[in-house]
Amino acid sequence: MTFEQSLKKLEQIAEKMEDKDTSLDEGLKLFDEGVLLAQECMKKLEESSGKVTELTARLEKLRVTEGEKQGE
Repeated sequence: MTFEQSLKKLEQIAEKMEDKDTSLDEGLKLFDEGVLLAQECMKKLEESSGKVTELTARLEKLRVTEGEKQGE
């Protein structure tokens, strides 16, 4: 499931949990599912953040290398 799909599902879960016709048992199941989805989303965000950090470091290294070449 993509990050966007997980967020959409979390929104649907929140709507169902807010529905006054949702039973306590169903609400607890939805809550459990929501927690799992939220954990998946956090993991994906952390992975994306790590990738952005890595790519930024690579870009900075390229800038330094290019700057050194131009200074020759």
